[in-house]
Amino acid sequence: MQKAYPKLGKPLTKMSLPFMNLGNKSHLYLIIWTLGLIAIGGVIGSLTKSDISTWYNTLIRSTLTPANYVFPIAWTILYGIIGVCGWLIWRPKAFPRLSIIKTLYLAQLILNWSWTPLFFHYHLTGLSLIVLVAMDILVGTIICITYQKMRAVSLLMLLYLLWILFASYLNFYIWQFN
Repeated sequence: MQKAYPKLGKPLTKMSLPFMNLGNKSHLYLIIWTLGLIAIGGVIGSLTKSDISTWYNTLIRSTLTPANYVFPIAWTILYGIIGVCGWLIWRPKAFPRLSIIKTLYLAQLILNWSWTPLFFHYHLTGLSLIVLVAMDILVGTIICITYQKMRAVSLLMLLYLLWILFASYLNFYIWQFN
């Protein structure tokens, strides 16, 4: 005898489970994209944790610099957003500029992942600032070219752009005064 979903009365079978339904395979990819990027960001961040107490805390920083505990919270949210955007970008069938959007997305992601070790581990604040400015440009371009066909990506990336513009200011301040 098969069990039924509560309140639905449908038989509970392997193929009827929402996470096993082939129609929901896309949702599994969304989870993989999102958790994957959060995990990668977390690993990269944890590799430089010791540099925060030994180097970063000794720097002259802007009065607008948030408390250290804000950064992992903000970046967890942002990596979640970036993951959702990646999933949205890789879902549609081909259309003009999709390959450009994918290339820009990957380029900004590589720069994003390179910034943390460049800044915190190698203390290359000038090069880190250049990386952030390049990210600002790439993300701004993604926002512009996805607005018509992929508005959700455009709007989500706007949140990311606002944060990295702020990060650019903070990085500039450290580069300028240290």
